[in-house]
Amino acid sequence: MAHVLLIVALACALAVAAWFAVRCLLLKRSLRRADAELREIVERLEENRIVKLPSPDADLEALLGTVNASLAGIRRQAALYARREADLKAQVERISHDLRTPLTSIQGYLALVDESALDAEARASLATVRRKADALQRLIAQFYDLSRFEAEDFHLELGQVDVGRLVRESVAEQYRLLEERGLDVRVEVPRHAVKARANAEALERVFENLLHNVSKYARSSFEAVVEEENAEVAVVFANDVDDVGRLDAERLFEPHYAADASRSQESSGLGLTIARHLTERMGGTLEARAEERDGVAWLSFALRLPQVEPGILHPG
Repeated sequence: MAHVLLIVALACALAVAAWFAVRCLLLKRSLRRADAELREIVERLEENRIVKLPSPDADLEALLGTVNASLAGIRRQAALYARREADLKAQVERISHDLRTPLTSIQGYLALVDESALDAEARASLATVRRKADALQRLIAQFYDLSRFEAEDFHLELGQVDVGRLVRESVAEQYRLLEERGLDVRVEVPRHAVKARANAEALERVFENLLHNVSKYARSSFEAVVEEENAEVAVVFANDVDDVGRLDAERLFEPHYAADASRSQESSGLGLTIARHLTERMGGTLEARAEERDGVAWLSFALRLPQVEPGILHPG
């Protein structure tokens, strides 16, 4: 009799163990599926999906209920953020338009002033007012552009761009400003076409902003170098500066960052921010580095874009 009871007890124990083993396997499978589903949901939050449990379990269902509630909260915050971003963009556009209209009138009246009737001091004051008005116009335009470039729905049509030719043209267009600064200019571009996947107008804007920075802060020398390396087109704009020690190169891309007091005069600091945004929209990178060359401080901006192989057309 005892032998029979022992067998029955052992059978019950085995049955319970088997039940727990099956239960454990089902829960592990459910957790793996829930984890995979949660990863997919996190990657596409806008689809409004929830995590489901394949096998019923009260405790896990309570946990997933909390997870789903958190996902719903994240979606609400994302939607609120998107609305606020759209509202801010619309406000920037309205403010830019409202400021641009009277400023255009002011510049028009300034252009009508007869300088011949003014003495030297008045002419100097007039030149200052015109310069400040032009700076304000550029600032308004940059605020508007930055709001567009940062928007999620802003896209650039990409195609083949001869980067070497565009660098030569951009430097030539800004040569007068560089010459006025008394800079020693060196341009090193391959003779053959150096093509990258980019947007010509956006890349031209990037070069213009970088050259504008050079024309303001270079001390005596500027160089533009275009190279091909590792399936990329690399463009480096570099110039010497007064003091590299006080310069935090990476922060130059932050809006309104001033490395010193002189950088904040008539400069919004948005030009480099816009340049990086446009570069990243083209699938490239734009980095800044401060260094010393033979005891002289230099600041360089390195732009990299995917190279287009000769004879291969990449759709935009």
